[in-house]
Amino acid sequence: MKKNNRQLCFYSFTVTLLTLLLLFWHYGYAPFGDNSLASHDAGIQYLNFYSYFKDVLSGKNSLTYTFSKTLGGNCIGVFSYYLTSPFMLLSVFFKKSQLHSFFDLLVILKLSLASFTFCWFLIGRFRKYLADRSDLVKNSCIVILSVSYGLCQYNIAQSSNLMWLDGVYMLPLILLGVYRLLYSGSVWKLTVPVALSILFNWYIGGINCLFSGIWLLLELCIYLISSDFSKKAISHCLRSIARYLTAMISGVLCSCVLFLPTVSAMRNSNRGALDFSTLLNFNFTGNFSTVLSNYVFGSVSKEGSVSMFCGTFAITGLIALFLSGKVSARLKTVLGSFAVLFVMILYWKPFCTVFSLFKAVSSFWYRYSYLTIFGILFIAAFFYLAFLDKESPFILIRSSVIFAGLLLLLRHNAKGDNALQQTCTTVLIAFFTAAAFSIFTAFTRQQLNLYRWTAFIAAAGLILGSTAYNTKLLMDEYHVSEDASYKLYSAITQKQIRDIQNMDQSLYRISQTTTQKMLPSNTTSNYDEAFAFNYRSISGYTSSPDDNQRDFLEHIGYTKCGENMNITNASVIGADALLSVKYTLSPYKINGLEEVSSIDNDQDKKIYRNPYALPMGLIYTDSRIKNEEADISNPFEYQNYLYSLLYGEKVSVYEPLDFSRTSEGDSKKHKAQFYSIDLKQGNYVFYGNIPWDALMDKAMLTVKNKYKTRYSWWLAPSVFYIPADQNESQATVSISSKAGYYIRPDAEQFYGLNLDTLSQVTQKISSSQPDELTIENGYVHAVCNATSDNQRLYLSVPYDKGWNVYLNGKKASYDLIDNCMYSIPLEKGENTIEMKYTCPVLYAGIAVSVFGILLTITVTLAENKKRRFKK
Repeated sequence: MKKNNRQLCFYSFTVTLLTLLLLFWHYGYAPFGDNSLASHDAGIQYLNFYSYFKDVLSGKNSLTYTFSKTLGGNCIGVFSYYLTSPFMLLSVFFKKSQLHSFFDLLVILKLSLASFTFCWFLIGRFRKYLADRSDLVKNSCIVILSVSYGLCQYNIAQSSNLMWLDGVYMLPLILLGVYRLLYSGSVWKLTVPVALSILFNWYIGGINCLFSGIWLLLELCIYLISSDFSKKAISHCLRSIARYLTAMISGVLCSCVLFLPTVSAMRNSNRGALDFSTLLNFNFTGNFSTVLSNYVFGSVSKEGSVSMFCGTFAITGLIALFLSGKVSARLKTVLGSFAVLFVMILYWKPFCTVFSLFKAVSSFWYRYSYLTIFGILFIAAFFYLAFLDKESPFILIRSSVIFAGLLLLLRHNAKGDNALQQTCTTVLIAFFTAAAFSIFTAFTRQQLNLYRWTAFIAAAGLILGSTAYNTKLLMDEYHVSEDASYKLYSAITQKQIRDIQNMDQSLYRISQTTTQKMLPSNTTSNYDEAFAFNYRSISGYTSSPDDNQRDFLEHIGYTKCGENMNITNASVIGADALLSVKYTLSPYKINGLEEVSSIDNDQDKKIYRNPYALPMGLIYTDSRIKNEEADISNPFEYQNYLYSLLYGEKVSVYEPLDFSRTSEGDSKKHKAQFYSIDLKQGNYVFYGNIPWDALMDKAMLTVKNKYKTRYSWWLAPSVFYIPADQNESQATVSISSKAGYYIRPDAEQFYGLNLDTLSQVTQKISSSQPDELTIENGYVHAVCNATSDNQRLYLSVPYDKGWNVYLNGKKASYDLIDNCMYSIPLEKGENTIEMKYTCPVLYAGIAVSVFGILLTITVTLAENKKRRFKK
């Protein structure tokens, strides 16, 4: 790339960088203040994953398998979706308490890089129109459009999904690769960015790959109309399609080192299943007119209404192209058709399915709208770089007037309290920007330098100021103000976990009843703190969950929520004991748990020890307890079954409670249901579970007027704790929903956990432990002395196809308890058990990637040889 062109890319990068830095500094975003763009899932999940990645880099955690993921699991899917951006390496320069600053810095860098790569694309794509490298008007257009791409609506609105922004800055390189493949036959220039985009984030990389096919069709159409559809041109297009397929296949092959293991990991859950049902639904998700009515400052995307705002300069340029008499009817038809297509991929349901990678979407609407924004800017660039110098510059004023008229005409579609103000502001800025830039262009042509620079400053000020203004409005919409509280929470929780681990270096899990982010209804979706603070967990919320674990957790009382997590913040002592949860962090006392007073508590959460926690490895005798006795619909009886299995004979640590039920309202629209529960006397902890057949609308559960929690809907627990004082004989529980509820008839469950029985049972079970036991991320070693051939080693290690089990040096058979936990048959005498984890298909992925790289090199060498031969 020539020096002047490199300078334009640098200018685009720098303008975007400085604009964001100034906005962050002025409005107090981390590291300058308490605000941060780490909102939504960023605060719930991603910051925890960044902490985990820091531990991986320092050798404190594992990239392929970690016990920080729910009960333990393959982490390659987490890595490939959230953490493979090259910018993640900068995390080594930040402490765990500084991750809001790290997050904001990455937003700034990625958006600045997006401006850089878009500028690179424009220069490469329109190079034949840029012969005069000193053309101030065209150079200004390139920088303006590039900054508009970097600071478009999508990039700020989706900044919380930081990993998607890698796809935004890779898209221009992929589409430039498509163009170069068509005009110069260079396959590798498409292969390399495709491979990198998938490696940096496979999800958004896949979207880029799909869009590249549409872009190839666009470039082919432009090529054909420029060559009058000659036979030679058609033949060249067919060869280019073959090269494109070669490049795309090679790019995907090169990325298989991560892509194949990720696909394998996602098959552990229904998250890996594809949804083709809506491909035959030819409806639209919204009104097309909202595309324009929502093209205003500060607009946001909602279901049925997308915002593609990327500045008024872009939209006036797009309209001007269709007004221009210098643009051929054929080119207008092609660009106009593809403009409609770019909008249809957002609104037509089959396209929505395809570009959502065949998964149903219920949040972060129009998560691929940057594709359409790219299309808008491309059409605008076509006018500014190819036709503006042939047109009257004042065509932009006409274009802005038409844009203003359409906005005002469609104003009734605009939503929000400030819709009229936003519309009027957009209209005025569009007009004055177009006028200033038109005057600047006219003075430049007339070589009136003094006036030219005055007009340039006015136009640049309006464009840059309006871009910054829109960015500020969106930052107001998509931010949190919790950097200070996060630093405090992170420091305190790290200390608590470290103190526990220093005090007790045995094998156990830790749970929490509250996390950093709690809703008023005592619920949370922040289930990834084990990643952040590096401890063995029972919680997890990732894009690649393991359904065998989720099913097991639900069977023992921790209900599944959506496709990604289980609700584990309501401590169930019997279930926790089975899972080897020895310590629980909680702000409230839980009957049956013992407070650990030896560790100072610097926050509301105290540390409690579960005296009944079973070891993570134990020897038990295979008994006559059969699977048929297990009742997975009743978590209390199912726990009784598991304890009986490990104990060797039938035991009941949970005992059913008598209760009565009363209701309000008719059978379909109950307003409330009340339970009066008879409590047993003695050393008990009480629980309830009210199974439902369908989710209820904002139902609330009230337990003894002591606490309320949402129930039977998003983030709600299933099993709930019933606090009771000693000698208390009754407890009341009520559930209500304004829209009615769907409780399973006569299926309510109220039980008392007999702590004396639990103590007796767990002491006996725990008495038979391996002589040696090591459980690490991806490795298990145990030495057991079996007194008979019907003894087994139970390991609190969940099944994963990556585990290889060896008994006395030979590959061993094993059983699974509830399709989850390992149960390994022992031979009489001494047994040495080893379990080694290998990430499934990782080596196959490496081999395929090597093949893809060799294929790319071979094709490139063949291309170069062919070119030399032609010369």
